[in-house]
Amino acid sequence: MSRTLTILAVVFAISCNTTTDNRQPETGNQPTTPAKPAYVGPHGFDLAGMDTSVNACDDFYQYATGKWRESHPLQAQYSRFGRFEELAERNRDVLHTILEEDAKAAATAPAGSAQQKLGDFYAACVNVTAINQAGVMPIRPELDRIDAIGDRVALIAEIAHLADLGYAPLFRVGGQNDFKNSKMIIATLSTGQLGLPDRDYYLRDDERFKTIRGQYIDHIARMLALAGEDAAQAPSDADRILQLETKLAQAEMSRVEMRKPENRYHMMPVSQLASTAPAVDWNAYLSSLGVNQQQVNVTEPKYIETVNQLLSDLPLEDWKTYLRWTVINAAAPALSAPLEEEEFNFNGRILNGQKQQQERWKRCVRATDQSMGQLLGQEYVRRNFTPEAKAKMNQLIDNLVSALREDIPTLTWMSPETKQAALTKLNAFSRKIGYPDKWRDYSSLNIVPNSYFQDVMASRQFAYHYNISRIGKADDPNEWGGFTPPTVNASYMASRNDITFPAGILQPPFYDPNADDGYNYGGIGVVIGHEMTHGFDDQGAKFDAEGNLRNWWTPEDLKNFNARTNCVSEEYSEFNVAPGVNINGKLVTGEEVADLGGATLAQRAYEKSLQGKPRQTIDGFTPEQRFFLGFAQVWGENYAAQAATRAALTDPHAQGRFRVNGTVQNMPEFARAFHCAEGSKMVRDASKRCAIW
Repeated sequence: MSRTLTILAVVFAISCNTTTDNRQPETGNQPTTPAKPAYVGPHGFDLAGMDTSVNACDDFYQYATGKWRESHPLQAQYSRFGRFEELAERNRDVLHTILEEDAKAAATAPAGSAQQKLGDFYAACVNVTAINQAGVMPIRPELDRIDAIGDRVALIAEIAHLADLGYAPLFRVGGQNDFKNSKMIIATLSTGQLGLPDRDYYLRDDERFKTIRGQYIDHIARMLALAGEDAAQAPSDADRILQLETKLAQAEMSRVEMRKPENRYHMMPVSQLASTAPAVDWNAYLSSLGVNQQQVNVTEPKYIETVNQLLSDLPLEDWKTYLRWTVINAAAPALSAPLEEEEFNFNGRILNGQKQQQERWKRCVRATDQSMGQLLGQEYVRRNFTPEAKAKMNQLIDNLVSALREDIPTLTWMSPETKQAALTKLNAFSRKIGYPDKWRDYSSLNIVPNSYFQDVMASRQFAYHYNISRIGKADDPNEWGGFTPPTVNASYMASRNDITFPAGILQPPFYDPNADDGYNYGGIGVVIGHEMTHGFDDQGAKFDAEGNLRNWWTPEDLKNFNARTNCVSEEYSEFNVAPGVNINGKLVTGEEVADLGGATLAQRAYEKSLQGKPRQTIDGFTPEQRFFLGFAQVWGENYAAQAATRAALTDPHAQGRFRVNGTVQNMPEFARAFHCAEGSKMVRDASKRCAIW
């Protein structure tokens, strides 16, 4: 599960139609479950989690979360555990109860009902005996198809067939909002999925990455052998796979380059694509997927050109070996224990430092949520979300919008022209809170009780085809997005200029209806401000009020703005994660601009909310101190070393310690609240201090 607060310029979003099961709330109905009491402390604030032996001005993160981190050591089932995971565990318990009930009732539930589909999917997942008895037989037909490939035409046909099933060999075709006409959904041709987390894992010469590549070869060889390949042949095939994937990685843009939306937008007639990459009959390929468009957005033309050359140059046997690996690697989590355990050994233990798998039921709850999230989410919100929580969120969002609306006219570095454009964009913000107004229709998804692999593949293909079906049509403003309702996360989507807050995050430690405002503004208030600020971070600011990629800045204002966001990039590049590995400041700029902007806006909105009210010191902390403590405690976490390194290279978010300390170092309001003198570690030198909003 993703704990990050993300900017989504492009998402494979889900359209919503009403499902027909009488357990579910009707379309648009509000759940009526009464509010729950606070989970932590009488005021929703975790005093026991603080380490007050540390001076707040020296290391605010340790001061606010030190004891919590000490009392929550990293368990063997996690590569990272923090307050996000703590809340996700509570949400998972709710989902577990729902799915256990559904599994017991599925046999007698109406065929095609939510109860039947959810119950059968979950029951098939926990039926380890049946999964192990099936062995590798579920993928044998696909491996046989690959073995039968006799020429390049058959190779391309098989790549298209695998794409139609939901795999992503070499490249992926999907739908996205048009960056230049955001109300329309266009076809996009992007890169496929590599076996290692990032191109750096293939290309860096550091000893640790050389070691990982050696372990990756061993892992591929074991997986190939487990799937039936001759064990003597498997190591050489594994080496060929690594060599091929390395060539693909070399052709990909870096994550920093990918952050820039203009780098990912290259509208191209299909006829031009055909001449650029003639190894593929693109008209036939796209048509086989149900895409009949005259133009397609090619996100990485260089990559497509490289793939075209490789398709011509590499021996057919290399491609057949690569496709076998694609199927085995993607299918392994739904197959028998030997393959599933080897998949975890590499991706869990080696890459992430996770020592053991989570219990089977937890993995099955997560798999069901990922496969039928809006179906499961309906029952979740009925039990675990209230109209009062939604109304409170709307009020908090209104307050933060007001704070930014008042702030923009006061900016000394921005001209009146750009200020007006910024206000126009702010006023056009839309919001989605808790769950969709219309639920997705799963009536065409067939789920059976006796084959977990079949259910996983059916749900993958269903989701992929649903996305494809939107291409060439107007975007539905009711589209919910990529997060399921129980997800502990939030998002901003630049192409829609909207913010989304699933029901799963609207609970402690982010929001507690029984807590004081300082706690809630520091928690969910900063999350709201974070997502709003994404509309004005270094990349979100390239999109206008309608969600179109269009410059609305004057040249001088844009120069000033870029200097201010670059300040954040330079600050975070100073933070060291592991020996030889610093945070990539250019990768995390957007998220950390959003952290700073979100905390700044939430703090101002909170101060405004205090006007005319008695100022209370609670538990020995002033209102201002409680705001910053509420912000910091959300980010309590412990990381495995391997996961921390991976995050530094691949995650556009900094780790919790740096998100907290890196933010407050730039805020004079924090220094005043905790009486930090100039020169304190938590007070950035004035000449380096970053400020945007």
